[in-house]
Amino acid sequence: MKNTIVLLISLLVFSCESKTFGTGKFRTFEFTYGVELESTDGKKLELWIPVPQSSVIQSITDLSIDAQGMNYELKDEDFHGNKYLYILEENGINESKTVSMTFTVVREEQQNIKNNDVDNEKYLKSSRMVPVGQMFKAVIGENNLKSDNIRELYDFVLNGMHYGKPTDDKNSGNHKYIHGGKNPKTGKEWLPSNITYGLKNKSKDELVKSQKDNYSYGNGNSIYACDIGVGNCTDYHSYFISLSRTMGVPARFHMGFPIPSGDEGIVKGYHCWADYYIDGKGWYPVDISEADKDPNKIEYFFGTVDESRVEMMAGRDFDLFNYSSNPVNLFIYPLLEIDDKPSNKFSKEFRFRNLWRILKFLVEIRVK
Repeated sequence: MKNTIVLLISLLVFSCESKTFGTGKFRTFEFTYGVELESTDGKKLELWIPVPQSSVIQSITDLSIDAQGMNYELKDEDFHGNKYLYILEENGINESKTVSMTFTVVREEQQNIKNNDVDNEKYLKSSRMVPVGQMFKAVIGENNLKSDNIRELYDFVLNGMHYGKPTDDKNSGNHKYIHGGKNPKTGKEWLPSNITYGLKNKSKDELVKSQKDNYSYGNGNSIYACDIGVGNCTDYHSYFISLSRTMGVPARFHMGFPIPSGDEGIVKGYHCWADYYIDGKGWYPVDISEADKDPNKIEYFFGTVDESRVEMMAGRDFDLFNYSSNPVNLFIYPLLEIDDKPSNKFSKEFRFRNLWRILKFLVEIRVK
């Protein structure tokens, strides 16, 4: 009961304080990030997991970690100001173990915020897969994009990109696009056959053949997104960021999880979005891939992102303690190494549980 009262107080404080930054509409839920590890047969094990932080539009409380006796530390990622969990077992594990990280989230619907803790200059520079200049100067010139009209840039990326869903053939390593028929929001094909895609004007049949290594779907490679014009949220927003920064507008990458409707359940995968900075006004969020899925929300997702999400990491190219493949391009799922080599000997599960009904009950008691 004590923890519940503390939670209620923190929510009321958060709600009052956050009026300056958001709309006052928020969602409260518990999130569990679970990783099941296989036995390493005595070989050294290292695991890295992103850890969310509180901000002006997100409150993280009651963080608890169960590593089943394994040694862990909370580490700082200094360049962007993130945190992560690091587990080291020098002698490995000889049986399966589950790492569970649970926390409470109060997430507010976000509009523009003034965040004095952010160094804007950092977000004008290139990262490995989000370069500045090069081909993007030509794109900006050819399409008459201007730094004082980000809405035109938003629309340009929205109209130029297409949402594709590939599946990996683990035997061959080839990417195969599956479009799942029609977008239920529009009734149109996700990837029509009668158009070409990207600046390279690829046909639908050529999309799969165009992919190689990191020049492929879902890596947040803005050159790939520009060339091919098909991707997921990482590709849409990386393209947007490269164009923004090339025009001298700071822009950031955010990665987390979307929270489904309903009282509880499984979260199937990650989501990402971006924001850009306007002098004297602050940071404005955009969610271009979600706008592409639902045209009725095109206006909404330019300058607003909903409260049904939790942010885990901001930025790109992370240097993680003792990780053998730094910098890390995207960091949302667990990273595992066995004897200093990447490993996929784990399974992951993400779950949520709404806390609103509990809060409503407590508020009613408080009022009485």
